[in-house]
Amino acid sequence: MSTDTGERVTLPGLWHLEFEHAAGRAASRFLVGLRDDQVLRASPCPNCSRILVPARNFCEDCFVPTSDDCVDVGPEGVVESFTFTYARFAGYADPPYGVAYVRPDGATTAIGNFVTGVDFTDPAAAAARLAIGTRMRAAFRPDGERQARITDFTWEPVGGGL
Repeated sequence: MSTDTGERVTLPGLWHLEFEHAAGRAASRFLVGLRDDQVLRASPCPNCSRILVPARNFCEDCFVPTSDDCVDVGPEGVVESFTFTYARFAGYADPPYGVAYVRPDGATTAIGNFVTGVDFTDPAAAAARLAIGTRMRAAFRPDGERQARITDFTWEPVGGGL
Protein backbone atom coordinates (compact mmCIF):
# COMPACT_ATOMS: atom_id res chain seq x y z
CA MET A 1 0.00 0.00 0.00
CA SER A 2 1.36 3.43 -0.98
CA THR A 3 1.66 6.10 1.68
CA ASP A 4 2.46 8.95 -0.76
CA THR A 5 -0.52 11.34 -0.62
CA GLY A 6 1.07 13.86 -2.99
CA GLU A 7 1.12 16.45 -0.24
CA ARG A 8 4.22 18.64 -0.19
CA VAL A 9 5.12 20.11 3.15
CA THR A 10 6.91 23.43 3.44
CA LEU A 11 8.73 24.42 6.58
CA PRO A 12 9.20 28.10 7.45
CA GLY A 13 12.72 29.26 8.07
CA LEU A 14 14.74 32.40 8.47
CA TRP A 15 18.39 33.01 7.74
CA HIS A 16 20.21 36.02 9.05
CA LEU A 17 23.70 36.34 7.65
CA GLU A 18 26.10 39.09 8.56
CA PHE A 19 29.19 39.48 6.42
CA GLU A 20 31.70 41.97 5.14
CA HIS A 21 32.49 42.27 1.45
CA ALA A 22 35.90 43.42 0.24
CA ALA A 23 35.12 45.94 -2.49
CA GLY A 24 38.48 45.47 -4.22
CA ARG A 25 41.04 47.90 -5.62
CA ALA A 26 38.97 49.73 -8.22
CA ALA A 27 35.60 49.74 -6.44
CA SER A 28 37.28 51.01 -3.26
CA ARG A 29 38.73 53.95 -5.21
CA PHE A 30 35.29 54.66 -6.62
CA LEU A 31 33.58 54.51 -3.21
CA VAL A 32 36.25 56.58 -1.45
CA GLY A 33 35.90 59.15 -4.25
CA LEU A 34 32.18 59.40 -3.50
CA ARG A 35 32.71 59.74 0.24
CA ASP A 36 35.80 61.96 0.44
CA ASP A 37 35.89 63.95 -2.80
CA GLN A 38 32.31 63.94 -4.12
CA VAL A 39 33.48 62.66 -7.49
CA LEU A 40 32.64 59.75 -9.78
CA ARG A 41 35.82 57.78 -10.54
CA ALA A 42 36.21 55.65 -13.64
CA SER A 43 38.77 53.14 -14.91
CA PRO A 44 40.36 53.60 -18.33
CA CYS A 45 40.81 50.45 -20.38
CA PRO A 46 44.36 50.42 -21.78
CA ASN A 47 43.28 48.23 -24.70
CA CYS A 48 40.03 49.70 -26.07
CA SER A 49 40.19 53.16 -24.41
CA ARG A 50 36.73 52.83 -22.86
CA ILE A 51 36.21 54.81 -19.64
CA LEU A 52 34.37 52.50 -17.25
CA VAL A 53 32.21 53.86 -14.43
CA PRO A 54 32.03 52.81 -11.71
CA ALA A 55 35.75 52.06 -11.61
CA ARG A 56 36.41 48.35 -12.07
CA ASN A 57 39.35 45.96 -12.15
CA PHE A 58 38.93 44.75 -15.72
CA CYS A 59 37.28 45.70 -18.98
CA GLU A 60 34.30 43.45 -19.62
CA ASP A 61 34.73 43.91 -23.39
CA CYS A 62 38.48 43.20 -23.66
CA PHE A 63 38.96 41.12 -20.50
CA VAL A 64 42.15 43.01 -19.70
CA PRO A 65 43.04 44.69 -16.39
CA THR A 66 42.15 48.36 -16.28
CA SER A 67 44.62 51.11 -15.53
CA ASP A 68 45.49 51.83 -11.90
CA ASP A 69 45.07 55.52 -12.71
CA CYS A 70 41.40 56.36 -12.22
CA VAL A 71 39.90 59.40 -13.93
CA ASP A 72 37.08 61.58 -12.65
CA VAL A 73 33.96 61.77 -14.83
CA GLY A 74 30.76 63.79 -14.63
CA PRO A 75 29.34 65.08 -12.37
CA GLU A 76 26.77 65.58 -15.14
CA GLY A 77 25.68 63.07 -17.73
CA VAL A 78 22.75 61.84 -19.80
CA VAL A 79 20.00 59.34 -19.10
CA GLU A 80 20.39 56.08 -21.03
CA SER A 81 17.45 54.33 -19.37
CA PHE A 82 15.19 54.70 -16.34
CA THR A 83 12.43 53.08 -14.39
CA PHE A 84 10.18 53.98 -11.51
CA THR A 85 7.95 51.97 -9.26
CA TYR A 86 4.88 52.29 -7.13
CA ALA A 87 5.38 48.88 -5.50
CA ARG A 88 6.85 48.47 -2.04
CA PHE A 89 10.06 46.42 -1.70
CA ALA A 90 11.58 45.55 1.67
CA GLY A 91 14.65 47.62 2.45
CA TYR A 92 13.91 50.36 -0.11
CA ALA A 93 12.44 53.82 0.22
CA ASP A 94 8.69 54.22 0.28
CA PRO A 95 7.31 54.38 -3.27
CA PRO A 96 7.03 55.99 -5.63
CA TYR A 97 10.70 56.34 -6.54
CA GLY A 98 12.84 56.11 -9.64
CA VAL A 99 16.19 54.83 -10.78
CA ALA A 100 18.10 56.20 -13.76
CA TYR A 101 21.02 54.70 -15.64
CA VAL A 102 23.18 57.73 -16.50
CA ARG A 103 26.34 57.96 -18.63
CA PRO A 104 28.47 60.64 -16.97
CA ASP A 105 30.32 63.13 -19.18
CA GLY A 106 33.72 61.68 -20.04
CA ALA A 107 32.62 58.06 -19.51
CA THR A 108 31.68 55.44 -22.08
CA THR A 109 29.55 53.37 -19.69
CA ALA A 110 26.66 54.31 -17.43
CA ILE A 111 25.86 53.90 -13.75
CA GLY A 112 22.45 53.45 -12.17
CA ASN A 113 21.23 55.13 -9.03
CA PHE A 114 18.12 56.54 -7.38
CA VAL A 115 16.63 59.78 -8.72
CA THR A 116 15.76 62.84 -6.64
CA GLY A 117 14.10 66.04 -7.81
CA VAL A 118 11.37 64.33 -9.87
CA ASP A 119 7.72 64.04 -8.85
CA PHE A 120 6.78 60.41 -9.45
CA THR A 121 3.10 60.78 -8.53
CA ASP A 122 2.26 61.46 -12.20
CA PRO A 123 3.76 58.62 -14.28
CA ALA A 124 3.54 60.42 -17.64
CA ALA A 125 5.19 63.57 -16.30
CA ALA A 126 7.90 61.53 -14.54
CA ALA A 127 8.64 59.59 -17.73
CA ALA A 128 8.89 62.84 -19.70
CA ARG A 129 11.23 64.30 -17.05
CA LEU A 130 13.53 61.25 -17.30
CA ALA A 131 13.46 60.82 -21.08
CA ILE A 132 16.49 59.26 -22.73
CA GLY A 133 19.11 62.00 -23.22
CA THR A 134 17.94 64.12 -20.26
CA ARG A 135 20.83 65.87 -18.53
CA MET A 136 21.36 64.72 -14.94
CA ARG A 137 23.79 65.70 -12.19
CA ALA A 138 25.19 63.66 -9.32
CA ALA A 139 23.83 65.13 -6.07
CA PHE A 140 25.99 64.13 -3.12
CA ARG A 141 24.86 63.69 0.46
CA PRO A 142 26.18 66.35 2.86
CA ASP A 143 29.57 66.05 4.57
CA GLY A 144 29.42 63.64 7.46
CA GLU A 145 26.58 61.63 5.89
CA ARG A 146 28.58 59.93 3.12
CA GLN A 147 29.70 56.38 3.97
CA ALA A 148 31.60 55.13 0.89
CA ARG A 149 28.39 53.57 -0.47
CA ILE A 150 26.63 53.92 -3.80
CA THR A 151 23.88 55.71 -1.88
CA ASP A 152 26.30 58.60 -1.21
CA PHE A 153 24.78 60.26 -4.28
CA THR A 154 21.60 60.33 -6.32
CA TRP A 155 20.85 61.56 -9.84
CA GLU A 156 18.85 64.76 -10.20
CA PRO A 157 17.77 66.62 -13.34
CA VAL A 158 20.01 69.49 -14.39
CA GLY A 159 18.17 72.76 -14.06
CA GLY A 160 15.98 71.57 -11.23
CA GLY A 161 13.26 69.04 -11.08
CA LEU A 162 9.73 68.47 -9.96
